[in-house]
Amino acid sequence: MNVRRVCWVGLATLVSVLIAISLLKMNPKFNQFQTLVDLAETQTAAGNMSAGEIFRYLHWTNGTSCSFAVDFGYWVWNGGGVAAPDGHKAVCLDQFISPVYDNCLVYSFGINNQWTFDEAMAKFGCQVYSFDPSMGVGDYDRSQHIHFYNLGLSGKNEAHPTTKWNMKTASSIYQMLGHHPTLIDVLKMDVEFSEWDAIPQMLRSGFLADTVKQLAVEIHFNANDTLETFRRYAGILQDLESSTGRFVRFSSRPNPWLKRPISILGGREDYVGMELTWYNSRFYNSSSVII
Repeated sequence: MNVRRVCWVGLATLVSVLIAISLLKMNPKFNQFQTLVDLAETQTAAGNMSAGEIFRYLHWTNGTSCSFAVDFGYWVWNGGGVAAPDGHKAVCLDQFISPVYDNCLVYSFGINNQWTFDEAMAKFGCQVYSFDPSMGVGDYDRSQHIHFYNLGLSGKNEAHPTTKWNMKTASSIYQMLGHHPTLIDVLKMDVEFSEWDAIPQMLRSGFLADTVKQLAVEIHFNANDTLETFRRYAGILQDLESSTGRFVRFSSRPNPWLKRPISILGGREDYVGMELTWYNSRFYNSSSVII
């Protein structure tokens, strides 16, 4: 009788645990928490990744970590035998992490005269601050909601070594514009390789952790980059997504016009430009799971 009772108690406990896990998995926060666990404990460290592992990691979408991911701004470009939307960025509209309609702040680095994302965020009611030193124009207000600055993003405050463009860190620009302590709802980057200098600086300074709710970046490679270079880039992304960076990826999409034969893949084609988006788990608020 006692043995039978113990068995029933054990079975009931197991069922309760399975039900609790199922309910937890229904909460989007679980996916965010699991993301950090997976990256910290089960993912190959970037310095030991093979070429195939690097590209599998880059293509990892982790789409379930955001329930309501919405594209803001696009235009259709037809070139090189490909016709597809361009210029759009995914934004997570889940509660707490979403920009607040008609009361939000966006930084957009890298315009190249394509304003679709900036204009879409302006229509959402955000104040958009746009930056690009390559367009040959001075600072001006494009509209009531869009403010352009002839500045580039980098890991240091300095003139660009070849173009002599005025380059600044994100935190320096943030202080210059007097936005402290307002949070940046979305920080977008399409800065042609400068992301590899800017992201580490923003991590080291604490600017990302304290100030940025969502980060959308087009990352860039050269098709003939060495394995060591790819590992260094992957390491920067792992730092961002680690338990230290605590940024949770919710979208990864290749740039359809940047498919090339990749040296470290033995000439197999893959993408040298990809759109990655994350949210800052510190602002993804839920009482059910605490990280």
